[in-house]
Amino acid sequence: MADSPSAPDFTPPAPVTHADRVVAVPPTVRDVDNSPPRPPKRKQRSDFRTEDFRRVIDQHGKHVTWRKALLCPCYNETTGQALLGCVDCSGSGYVYVDPLDIRAHMASFDRNTKIYEKFGMWLEGACAITVEPQYRIHFRDKIEMRDALMPFNELLKKGNRRGIRSKLPAGMDSARYRIVSATKMMYCPDPETGGLVALEPGFHFEITADGWIKWLAAGDNLVAAGARVSLLYDFHPTYQVVSHPHVTRDDVSGTKRPVDTVVSLPIQAGLKLDFLVDANTPLPEDC
Repeated sequence: MADSPSAPDFTPPAPVTHADRVVAVPPTVRDVDNSPPRPPKRKQRSDFRTEDFRRVIDQHGKHVTWRKALLCPCYNETTGQALLGCVDCSGSGYVYVDPLDIRAHMASFDRNTKIYEKFGMWLEGACAITVEPQYRIHFRDKIEMRDALMPFNELLKKGNRRGIRSKLPAGMDSARYRIVSATKMMYCPDPETGGLVALEPGFHFEITADGWIKWLAAGDNLVAAGARVSLLYDFHPTYQVVSHPHVTRDDVSGTKRPVDTVVSLPIQAGLKLDFLVDANTPLPEDC
């Protein structure tokens, strides 16, 4: 069998000369004869040390619960949107499944805020998350910080049974998020004349282990069904994935290996506080 033809010997393009400068145009085809030999493949590598990154996540990663976002099958053919009264997603269009407790490195909370002082915009509630590559987070997933607390102010309607709240047990109500502790609950018997009444935990209501509001006899008799109450409470901050994660950040490692090995790198994504993304107020996950 005849030998394969040798590579053509091309000369690199000549530099382009301008009146004030000379541009050395790089060759499009390698000058086989005159170019210096390429260094050996196994020398002078700069490999990404995945074990170091995993060590950082193990040492500084926050304890979070990751929930996958799944498109809800409900669909309104007239509007092309999710059904507002859906008992699974409450009109948000997404249900959240498979909660998993993981470690995640979270940083850059509200980073680079100086630029928004000039242009009048403020991207509050934003941060970056990095997780190990086996946790393939994606757009609209939720991340709940299990050890952090944040206050939230909300108006509730007693006995609200719309959408997913219809699954609540009798005598229970739910805030947007699972309540860790209630700071203050206020009720106004007659909004036209005023006169706020403070509802006391342990007497008018109590917070269950699931984070729901359980009305006790005094509160059930005082607050009419359908009446609104104002609630300030603490919850575990919940974020949504709002930017596509870097799932394609793979590295080719060849150090001390007979063949190249493709290594998946940690996944990074952008997050934003859940209540700044969705206006809907569905019941917390896992109901």
